[in-house]
Order: sequence, then structure tokens, then C-alpha cells
Amino acid sequence: MSITSLQELGATLISPMFIFYNQTLSNNVDEKERVFFLAREGYWFSRAYSEFCKATNRVDNSQYMLVSRAFLFKIGLSEPKTFPYSLNFKFESSLYELMRSRFMLSDSSLRKVFTEKQLQQTFSLPDDLKKVSTLLVQKQAKLKPIIAPSSSAYHQYLTSIGFFDVETVNLVDLGYSGTIQTLLTILFEKNTKGHYLIASNPGNKTIEKQKMTMVGYLKEGVKMGGGYTPLDRSMFLESLLTAPVGQFQDIRLSPLPDETFDTYYGRKVTSQHQFHLLEQICQGALKQMNEYIKDGVTFSAAEVETLYTTFVTKKGMLPKHSWPLFTIDDDIASEGTVNGLDFFGLKI
Repeated sequence: MSITSLQELGATLISPMFIFYNQTLSNNVDEKERVFFLAREGYWFSRAYSEFCKATNRVDNSQYMLVSRAFLFKIGLSEPKTFPYSLNFKFESSLYELMRSRFMLSDSSLRKVFTEKQLQQTFSLPDDLKKVSTLLVQKQAKLKPIIAPSSSAYHQYLTSIGFFDVETVNLVDLGYSGTIQTLLTILFEKNTKGHYLIASNPGNKTIEKQKMTMVGYLKEGVKMGGGYTPLDRSMFLESLLTAPVGQFQDIRLSPLPDETFDTYYGRKVTSQHQFHLLEQICQGALKQMNEYIKDGVTFSAAEVETLYTTFVTKKGMLPKHSWPLFTIDDDIASEGTVNGLDFFGLKI
């Protein structure tokens, strides 16, 4: 019974989104162009796109790509031009906590770079952005050797998946503000085009001499907390489309002869611990998506919005077997783990 209800949830809620997103993406990207699906929400979007290509006889030129804001913040510590982006999120505590939680530096690394007095100094971001930025610039000689192994290994990883083979890198993600895209554009000096379900800052811009474009397929120009429900309650979708591993946190060249890279991930939240439930939901979604393709069924943006809004605002729409899944980690905002059902009062 639980398997049936989970698969029905996927068929009803997720499959229309897969259909809408994949059709829109295929209309916006030539099948000869490489498409990179960003971890972790890109895990199921990538699977759905591959199935979509197979069912529609389209060339599948997609690639799942390991990345996270936190990891890019970390390797960005050796590139001061990233500081306006990595230090622009709300934070209020000691420098030690900032470096541990947002930049994922180890205790031993921190004590090689900063004095104990500096580590205990408290900051309030983004108000103190300039103070922290100045301090990090002063520490570049000590920070760069610590960051270099991760930065070098990630560059080689991106090379191995063809990231540098194209003039403009097509990136696919749920959205919304484009921080990961911005950091990839700056750190690796590539033109990028982001294809999002929702884009808060759409359009074209030039950043560090690179072209950066953001497109939102469902909605553009809306902000978190601005009243657009699919964005304000996007945590439900993030929970359902996550990968089986925690946040990507580091990569190193492997010392083993049969492995190129060693990858490291953060703690798992409930969605990952209960991944067998997510698999049932997404299998139901993929199966129904193939049925829709066979029957020529399409969905408009308005239909996807209405459907999603109904599920995340009305009690009783989400089956009880799916309840353990709706937790997300929000360490960057220092919010820890958040449960969407509790937060929005949707439990019956």
C-alpha cells in the first residue's frame, strides 16, 4: 500500500513537472549541445531527461555534475573576487563558526591560518562583509596551499566531464538565485547559461568578462518570500528530487590505481536515509512521464504551478508514507535541518 501511494504521488505531482521541464529544455537547447545537471536536485532531473530523450528519439548529451554552493565557497577562498557572493548570506557568530559551517575548513586548517583571537571574533553578515573580506585577503598566502588540492582536483574533474569543451556551458537546476552558476562563471572563466525551473534574477549579464544568462521556465523575476508559492515552498520539491548522498563537500585525486578521484559528502538528511521511498516516488513519476509522452500529453506552466501549489498548501494531499522525506539541510543560512511539513503546518 505504501509503495502504491508513493508511486501515485510521483505520477500525479512530479511527472507533469518532468514533462513540462524536459519539453521546454529540449526547445531551448540544441541536442548537439552538452547539458550539465547540477547536484543534487539535478539527480532526478537528469534521470528524467535521459528517459525523455530515449522516448522521443532525441540525442542525450547530458551529464550529471558534482557541485555545491559550499564547495565553491571553499575553493573560492583563494579567489577574493568570489567574496561578495560567499559572504553575502545572513550569518551571526564567530569567525570559527563561519569558516567551519560555510567554508567547510577543518579545525586543524583553521588554526594554521588564523590566531585564536581572530577565530573568536564575532561578525554579522552581510553587514561585516568588507571586514571579513579584508581579513581573508590578508590570509591568502596561508589559505591558498590549503585550498589548492581540492581546487586542482575539481578542475581536473570538470575537464574529465567536458566542462571546458564548450564555449557556453548549459547548466540545469531548480534555481533560484543562480549562486552556483555565478561562482562557476567566475572561478572557471566560462560563459554560462542557466536553465532553471524558477529564476529570481533572469536575463543576460557580464560578470568578470564572462557572459552569464539565466532563464526560468516556470517563472522569472520572483523572490523568496514574495508570495509565489512554488518558490516560497520549493523545499518540498528539493526534498523529493535530491540525490542519495549528502551535500558534495570535497574532491581529491585518488591514490588508488583504479580510481581517479575520491569524493566526499556531508551528512545525510532524512530524504537520503529514506532514499528507498524517494525511489518509489520517482519511479512512479518516470513511468507516468513515459505514458504521457506516448499519448502526446503536455502541461503548461500554469498547470504545473496550480498542481504544485495545491499539494504544498492543503493538508492531506501528501501521503503519510512520504512525510519522513520533507527535511532539508540549510547549513549555509545557519538554519540546520528544516522540516517543511512542520514549518508550514501541513500535518493532519
